[in-house]
Amino acid sequence: MKRACLALSTVALTATGLAAADVAAAEPVQTASADCSHLYVLTDGRGRGLTGKTWDDAGTTVPAGAQMDKFRYDDGIVPGVHPHSLDETRRVAAPALAQKVLDFHRACPGSPVTLVGYSFGALISGDAVELLAAKNEVPHELLNAVLIADPRRHVADTASQGPSGGIMSVAPDGPGMHTPGPRDFRGVKVASICREDDLVCNAANPISNAQAFTGEMQRLPTAHGAYGDADPNRNYWARPANFADVGDLVLPPSAPITWGPAAFPAPMPRELLNDNEVYKGAMDGLTQSGDALAWANVLNTFGLPGDEIVHGFWKALQEAGAGY
Repeated sequence: MKRACLALSTVALTATGLAAADVAAAEPVQTASADCSHLYVLTDGRGRGLTGKTWDDAGTTVPAGAQMDKFRYDDGIVPGVHPHSLDETRRVAAPALAQKVLDFHRACPGSPVTLVGYSFGALISGDAVELLAAKNEVPHELLNAVLIADPRRHVADTASQGPSGGIMSVAPDGPGMHTPGPRDFRGVKVASICREDDLVCNAANPISNAQAFTGEMQRLPTAHGAYGDADPNRNYWARPANFADVGDLVLPPSAPITWGPAAFPAPMPRELLNDNEVYKGAMDGLTQSGDALAWANVLNTFGLPGDEIVHGFWKALQEAGAGY
């Protein structure tokens, strides 16, 4: 069990295919006073947050008469390796995206807004919807989301591998990465699209079904990248508006599943450990230590503009197409 939880935390930190979001400054919404058509805001995944290259590669379009915008952000997950921790980037990104929606709504109070996110972009988009739904300033009927491979997707029982859900609904907290579990959208319409063998959005319980979890780890690059298709009716990146009404859509696996259901019932590691005071204290301590090693924070202690230097460097790498 310890080994399974350690593997889960490692995957959640380094291999989920997630992307973190802008921690420097939110871009002001660019809404022309004369253009109050339906707004689609696209948020891309790990390594492509600054460029939105997934959407570009897919040739993403929205319905005629609507407008499309991108929420661009810097990537960061592991402090000391990336500019900021995942916790910090989430803390800033979701409110920044929610503010973008609020600014548009105030300029165009009767216009609908759709947030589209892939991978960690789905994490940020879903978190922003949750914030907006709680405040209720934007009428719920004017707001919806299409989340592709959402890491906070709810846990549900499956015939193929037993209880499964988004990695942040399954995994316990890790250093710099707290896992809040599923969201409460308060009636806002959200489409959640997930490949059956995608570890990011449909992770099996590593305690009760280690075989399934291991199999998903091995398939991660293939399954997590299998949301495009030559047929636009099955290309979730290219035509996200077509799938706004699908609800909770589980797609067939990227290849036949070779594992079976859970061997025995067991709580998810997140349920088992996140309420444990000893474990929580250890993760909080490691989080604080990791934040102290983040590049930007180290530069700041020497009186240098750490955020500007690090984010400028990171942006140059991402614009050049470099991964990490």
